[in-house]
Amino acid sequence: MSNVQLSPLAEIFGSNSSAELIVFLVYNHGSDFTIKDMADRTKITKAKISRMKEGLLKYSVIQETRKVGKNSYYKFDRNSKFGKLLYDFVFAAGAPERAAAQAAASATPLPRNKGKDDGMGKIIIA
Repeated sequence: MSNVQLSPLAEIFGSNSSAELIVFLVYNHGSDFTIKDMADRTKITKAKISRMKEGLLKYSVIQETRKVGKNSYYKFDRNSKFGKLLYDFVFAAGAPERAAAQAAASATPLPRNKGKDDGMGKIIIA
C-alpha cells in the first residue's frame, strides 16, 4: 500500500481489505472499475475482492455499470441507502486533503511519452 495516511474507516474497523476497498470506491465514486483494476490499485487480491463483491452488490454499495467481453465494471452507488451512509461517513470523518491524496494515489498513471525530450520542453519523435 502507498504511504497515504489511514482513512478513519480503516482506523475504526482496522486496516483490513474491506475498509480499504470501501474507501477506494468512495474516493473514486465517479469511475467504474473491473475486479482486476480494484485489485491492482488497492493491492487487495482479486479473490478477496470477488468475495466482497457479492455483499457489496447485495446491499447496492456498488452496481455493475457495463460489461466488456468477460469483464464486468463496477461503480460505487452513492444513491443507495448504504452507499449514502458510507459516502457521508468516509468524507465526514476524513479531511479533504486525505481524500485527494487517496484518489491521487489510486489514479491511473498517465502513459509515458515514447518521444524524447530535448530539454527545452519539446518532444522529438525519432
